[in-house]
Amino acid sequence: MDINISADVFSAKGLVTVVTGGGSGIGLAIAAALAKSGATKVYILGRRVETLNEAVKSIAASEGVVVPIICDVSNPFTINTAVEQIHNEIGYVDVLINNAGVSGPDHRGVNTANSISELQDIMLSNWPGWATTFAINTTSVVGLSASFLPLLDAANARRGWATGKLEPGGQPRVKNEVEGMDSSDVRTSQIITIASIAAFNRFVTAGFAYGASKAGAVQLAKILATLLGPWGIRSNVVAPGIFPSEMTAGAPKAFPCDKIPAGRQGNFEEISGTILYMVGKAGGYLNGNVQVVDGGRLGQMPATY
Repeated sequence: MDINISADVFSAKGLVTVVTGGGSGIGLAIAAALAKSGATKVYILGRRVETLNEAVKSIAASEGVVVPIICDVSNPFTINTAVEQIHNEIGYVDVLINNAGVSGPDHRGVNTANSISELQDIMLSNWPGWATTFAINTTSVVGLSASFLPLLDAANARRGWATGKLEPGGQPRVKNEVEGMDSSDVRTSQIITIASIAAFNRFVTAGFAYGASKAGAVQLAKILATLLGPWGIRSNVVAPGIFPSEMTAGAPKAFPCDKIPAGRQGNFEEISGTILYMVGKAGGYLNGNVQVVDGGRLGQMPATY
């Protein structure tokens, strides 16, 4: 048996990637890791131009590697504009990372409510906020993924993979030799959805809409894995616990071990390292997978995972 493991199994070298919500928090950490690990292009999509421009400066990659694009993931027009720009500039995308998200209505008060009427009031508060939360956290997973399908398919073709849908029971997808491409690299295009452990947790730590919308995002990503498998496009999920971000700005830095066995928030190297594993050669066999990165938090809470 010939065991030949390359040194770059956790590398983004040569990849063209798209990160929604890439201007801050986890999205920025992911974008920085991809750029510093050798990605050819890292397109960061977001709504705030100042935030995106600051992100490009903070990553400090070679000129032209990190490209900011104004995009609201709940707006089909801006999504299509972003897709068109990337198509015109480079023509393919190896990895789409659906990271953009919002916390939605805050319902944490339900855990300390002292009367049915108080509980009712909290549960019904900010009802309109549910629609926005689901539009960004859930619906956008399908909207972005569908919009980028031609570019993800083009990336497979560029690597030498035969395109089109495989028939059930048929032969495996053919990979042809392509000059200048590593013939041993058998990765196919991939969609990664950044969800949350709130998708599995049954305790209200933020809000009903947030947990439900992230559960929906996980389910959609799993559906995409099944749906797109015959087309040669993979779909996986990362479900982070508590990491530094605008959403968790008020969270403590340290936790008792009965809340998080690791005793702390996660750090950016831990979440971005997970992404480098998934986009690298080491993660080429992942499809329909959910990576929980939470320091053991789910194990200490009522959860369905």
